[in-house]
Amino acid sequence: MQAIKRYQTDVLVVGGGGAATAACIAARERGAATTLAVKGRFGVAGVRGAGATSNPVGDFWTIRTVGPKGGFFNPPERVLADMLQSGLGMADPQLCEIFVAEVTPAIKRLQQMGMQFQSRVLATMPASPADKTNNIVAVQKAVIKQNGTRVLECANLTELIVEQGICRGAAGIDDSGTPFVVAAGAVILATGGVGQLFQYSFNPPGNTGDGYAMALRAGAELFNMEFMQQGLATTWPRQGIVMLYAMKQPYRLLNRHGQAFLQRYLPAGVGIQEVCDLKAGHWPVSCRDHSIHLDRAIKAEAMAGRGTEHDAVFLDLSQAERGFLPELFPDFMRAKGIDIGCDLVQVQNHHHTSNGGIRIDSDAQSTLPGLFAVGEAAGWQGADRLGGTMLGGSQVFGWRAGTAAARQVGSGGAAPLSDSACEAALASIRNTGELRGHCSADTLHRRLQRSMWETLIVEKDAHSLQCARDCITGLRQQIEQDLGVKQALDVARVFELRNMLDVAAAIVEAADLRCESRGSHYRSDFPRRNDADWLSNIFITRRDGRLQLRRQWVCETGGWQDRPEDIRIKPWG
Repeated sequence: MQAIKRYQTDVLVVGGGGAATAACIAARERGAATTLAVKGRFGVAGVRGAGATSNPVGDFWTIRTVGPKGGFFNPPERVLADMLQSGLGMADPQLCEIFVAEVTPAIKRLQQMGMQFQSRVLATMPASPADKTNNIVAVQKAVIKQNGTRVLECANLTELIVEQGICRGAAGIDDSGTPFVVAAGAVILATGGVGQLFQYSFNPPGNTGDGYAMALRAGAELFNMEFMQQGLATTWPRQGIVMLYAMKQPYRLLNRHGQAFLQRYLPAGVGIQEVCDLKAGHWPVSCRDHSIHLDRAIKAEAMAGRGTEHDAVFLDLSQAERGFLPELFPDFMRAKGIDIGCDLVQVQNHHHTSNGGIRIDSDAQSTLPGLFAVGEAAGWQGADRLGGTMLGGSQVFGWRAGTAAARQVGSGGAAPLSDSACEAALASIRNTGELRGHCSADTLHRRLQRSMWETLIVEKDAHSLQCARDCITGLRQQIEQDLGVKQALDVARVFELRNMLDVAAAIVEAADLRCESRGSHYRSDFPRRNDADWLSNIFITRRDGRLQLRRQWVCETGGWQDRPEDIRIKPWG
């Protein structure tokens, strides 16, 4: 193994998306020496380490806006009420209040940096990686290039370094096989989610749950990991989100034999028109209404062998028109090689985001001192979430984390890391580089993706969760017994695989413990929501290599009650 590279910085930001760039800019504005560690290339859409923010797979993106108090459009009290209702008692009220109070200043900051929104009311833009004026990462990367932030590319972090109960930095390996350590006064994880855990996902290649897994191993707490946003997208010829917002007519769903199948999956008394109308109000999979049965039907047909060769079912939109931003969708689909006026669209449910993650406070500080988490790495939104709150929240809490981290470091800077702490963090890299088995990390990764998509996406039950658990156990055994490393980048891929297995285990155990259905978490063996027993969040820590789960309700002080009219601003996500 090559000589170790050593870096020292006040604030270390890990990630390549909008939350990471916001945190970097905020920390630098407060005078902190800042280092951004990116897995792969910084700001190159769709590649390893670029971040999901710069990887548009839908025809538009938006930041949830908040108008003036008492105003007609999105008044703050209404947005807050909808955020808490979408979370179905699982969202953190304090963090939702901060979002509502600070998302407007965040949008103004972006505009001052050069961001251009098509609609100021909706803060919406057509999604295009080629347009540098409507891509958050591209806009903020230009600022970072001028403000003195050190950027480490191809920097694959493997472990956080903790000394005396405080996060002091991190260790990793670059793509060429050179190990490195970064001593830091504070670490901000902006590593995104774990979309690469699933065969069908919108996440770019680098989103392998690294932040969740590293934080968990270092002693930080996760929560709400059972809640994952999912939704429809094309599987062929290219991936693209299919949002059925306010479709004027019922669309047709057909299996590979040209047979309609939706009615067979609907409960007695529920018709196709009702399900289509409900689905028009939200894109994500959610069991808060009968639209869940449309998503169940789509996945079940493919699992039963009646899907296409691309694991999809056919969606006929030739007689339907989307009611929300209708002008964008047909052109977007044509860019994917599909003419919705005459082509059958091949669709399936894909993982989108994790609603849970690292538990944070109002400054995005985790439960481990010295460690912050922002963006999808941090969890605060609950069982479902409103569209546009992930991008907006990345800016709000990215800014707060950068500010708080710089303040925490102060004028003292980062203390050097002890040799023993560095050696402990680098030992696993050394050991991994010596693996000489026959199986590759990529092969095991594909097996994991298929199994987790089959067992965790849309619906699950005790049997599927046990199958997921068995898969995780079996893959861990193969890593120990027959995993091989042939080139430098393989070491990083092995750590990614281990991280995904750690996160998968956390998701499975939380989903198994929650014996009810709520929002994006649908248990077919417990299909009803149970507020009497399950108005409680699930927190996860790791002690002596074992997961420990506990129940505590973040809304306990203020309480939460279901609202008969549910979410009022629609479509909500």
